Amino acid sequence: MRLYGDTRESPYDHARESPYDDRWKEEPPDEDGCGTRTARSVWPFVGRAAEIRATVAQLGRQGEPGVLLVGEAGVGKSRMLDSVVLRCRGEGMHVVVTAGAEASNGLPFATMAALLPEQIHRDTANVFAAAAGALREAAGGRPCVVVIDDVHHLDDVSVALVQHLAATAGARVLAAARTGFTDAPAVVALLRRPFVQTSAVEGLDRATAGALLTAALDGPVDGLTADRLWRATRGNPLFLRHLVEACRASGTLRRVSDVWRWRGQMPAQHRLRDLVAGLLGGRAGEEARALSYVAHAEPVSLEVIETLVDTSVLVELEQRSLITVERVRRDLVVRMGHPLYGEAVRARSDDARRQDVYRALAGAVTHAHAADRARLRAVTWQLAAGDPVPGDRVVGAARDALARCDAPLAERLARHAGTAAGADVLARALVAQDKAEEAEDLLSRRMADGGTDPSSEFAQVAALRALNLFWNLRRPAEAGEVVRRARAAGLLDGEAAAELAVAELALATFGDGATDLSSVDLSPLSAGVRDGVIASVCDPLHAYLTIYLGRPAQVADAYTAGRLGAPRVWGVMGAATAACHVQALALAGRLGEAFAAARSGYRTAVEREASAEASLLAFELGICEVWAGRPGRALPHFREARALLDDHVSFPIQVYVFAEYGACLAAVGRFEESRRVLDEITRRLPATSNLHGRLALARIRVDVQAGGGRAEAAEAGASLGARYRSAGWFTKAVEAFYLSVRLRPSRPVAEALHEAAGHCDSELFVLFARHAQAAVGGDVDGLTAAADALEERGYNSLAREAVSTAAEFAAGRGDDRLAARLRIRGRDLTLLCEGYRPAWAATAGAQTTLSERERETCELAAGGMTNDAIAERLGLSKRTVANHLQRAYGKLGVRSRADLPQALGLPRPVPPVGLTWLMADPPRDGTGPGRLP
Repeated sequence: MRLYGDTRESPYDHARESPYDDRWKEEPPDEDGCGTRTARSVWPFVGRAAEIRATVAQLGRQGEPGVLLVGEAGVGKSRMLDSVVLRCRGEGMHVVVTAGAEASNGLPFATMAALLPEQIHRDTANVFAAAAGALREAAGGRPCVVVIDDVHHLDDVSVALVQHLAATAGARVLAAARTGFTDAPAVVALLRRPFVQTSAVEGLDRATAGALLTAALDGPVDGLTADRLWRATRGNPLFLRHLVEACRASGTLRRVSDVWRWRGQMPAQHRLRDLVAGLLGGRAGEEARALSYVAHAEPVSLEVIETLVDTSVLVELEQRSLITVERVRRDLVVRMGHPLYGEAVRARSDDARRQDVYRALAGAVTHAHAADRARLRAVTWQLAAGDPVPGDRVVGAARDALARCDAPLAERLARHAGTAAGADVLARALVAQDKAEEAEDLLSRRMADGGTDPSSEFAQVAALRALNLFWNLRRPAEAGEVVRRARAAGLLDGEAAAELAVAELALATFGDGATDLSSVDLSPLSAGVRDGVIASVCDPLHAYLTIYLGRPAQVADAYTAGRLGAPRVWGVMGAATAACHVQALALAGRLGEAFAAARSGYRTAVEREASAEASLLAFELGICEVWAGRPGRALPHFREARALLDDHVSFPIQVYVFAEYGACLAAVGRFEESRRVLDEITRRLPATSNLHGRLALARIRVDVQAGGGRAEAAEAGASLGARYRSAGWFTKAVEAFYLSVRLRPSRPVAEALHEAAGHCDSELFVLFARHAQAAVGGDVDGLTAAADALEERGYNSLAREAVSTAAEFAAGRGDDRLAARLRIRGRDLTLLCEGYRPAWAATAGAQTTLSERERETCELAAGGMTNDAIAERLGLSKRTVANHLQRAYGKLGVRSRADLPQALGLPRPVPPVGLTWLMADPPRDGTGPGRLP
């Protein structure tokens, strides 16, 4: 916002329409930020469709001003001008194109050759009249458009010529100028009359920049990479292009699991750096000093910067968009006007200059205010300046950083401390970032130094080490031994009990399944836990256990009430908590809310550059799509989730991501790839983990989709459900039983499902049980009611399965009319599922019920014949033909003759080309006379 004014909208507040998808065989020249043009390799041009249409429409309307496009260098003004020129010429306008040039400033008519007749000398007195006459003659009565790029470089005489042509020859003006140059004389002159009306050309929004990246890289880009590139360039296409090229050249941008991912620092790229430096200009004195402070400290409190720089300097820099001031909660903070500006300023600072800047910033904090955050930054800046800082202050700052969920900063500070206390903070910071090997080295030495001293600190170290060994390093036996050693030291009583209890419960939850968890009291799980990293485990562990022990609705309500979901130090645990929220909503039958939570959480994770959280929320978006019956839409989410997961991320998270990814690959027909994915995660999973059941359920889905035996798969699902039920994992039991009974209806399995659902609080599970009981009993009404309820909640594929089974039962008892209605509804649900139908879904052989005469009539109708023609061809009355068709529609489950070709497996008829066809409105797909389909 301005220092004294307006606020900026979030880039998510407004969605841009579908990107403009024109591609260039030869890219038109574009701005490089230094006033020159160079040829470039092809990049797509996207995201400007609405602006281009509006500009062309305005230029086509007489009596209105022309258009002045204003935007920063590289934002795409020149390419917009080229597109508008093509559109205007396509609509029959006469277009003349020219451009201003910095080198020709002060030279009359230096860039106006396109507007001047060849026979006119530059010093001819009647040059204006001659130019107007020549323009009218060339236009020949057509609307005329004069296009001027870089209009801010026009000399005064050339501007006067343009004004004269607009006033006397009816020329419409289309011009472009760079942001910050609208006070140039040429621009002011055109706006004064006004001959033009300003139209801002902004950078691409997040979604459109993502579409550009996907098109340019010819493959999907993970959300973190797309957002990081967008934030680094603010959607400036030229900046984006140079940065992508630099990242690819440095190897920091590459494909991971078929997804483009950027990992690492921003690479040095001389062309991009020179471009940005040119935009910053040769700032000196107070302005250069202010930019240096902001670049090295951003985001930095306005109060701190005002201690170092006069406010008038900040106002000037903000007016030139070199810095921005925005409100973050109650504070005003200063940032560079563009992220690349900061990169350019920092790159020009040598070590001595950087130390001076940080020393001044640290000193300014003591004069500004003494808030905790300011003190933390003061220590950080003092260290960056190379100044001595007492060890206890550094350790205290590291603890503050960890408490603020900034584990990377805590790690840097703790390493600098070099003390035993610093090592303890460092170990926690490493675990919080899943840097498991180094954390294990520190924690094992700390336990060895602590001996058997039954202190709370020793208990925390033991609990943290056990969690790290089990979850991150997949060494369950050693993790169990650590807990047993702590128990032998008498650390399960008193104030030390809480942390170890959390570790024990985590091992039991994802271990060998020998512990009965159904009677565990989860309510006091976090009570008494003081260690922030261990406390991070409490919410996801509580949520996971509560969900899968049968109470997903309770968990969903806890998130709504704010009892779960607080930010956590251990990043991946915060991600797991957010994922459990979505899982709880989906399993409670609240799919719409689950979608909303997943989208919101994913956006937040991307903005925070939280890789693990973005991975899990992308996974949950895929889960929601699977529940909605759209595996084709789910697959990109699962693929991104896998690409974002590092190998050291906790193995339970990896299991869920890989299992669903493999099952989804099978759902879209990629069977070999799906089996490879499941084999990979099976090798990573500890042999004793009860999560092998999750992989077994995924393999059942894969095998059946690939054509495996349904009876064997149903039996395996029922057996798995029985094991889950006996262990008290009722939600997991419901999932396994429900899949089994859909594969092969079985009364015992349906009854087992009903019993397991009775232990749960989910309305969705009640619907599952009703669906299963109706399928077993041949209850058409019950299946239809279950389908209604499932569809209402958005579980469209499950609703379609229920409807298809009902249609089979209706046809089997001879109720063809009801069966036809159900088939029609099944087709509508298939459309909602975008064509997906699981391999085990019931199919009706509707075509076999047609009589020979009905089939013959339908085939003729499908070929395009009218009822009159069919009646004459078959020797029937028109009424009989109509009756045959109506009966056939019911049996086939279609609504009209237009649906017959697909229902009968016939090609669609080609309409005859004649007077009626030529006079008809062209079809919506754009085919018709003069258009090739």
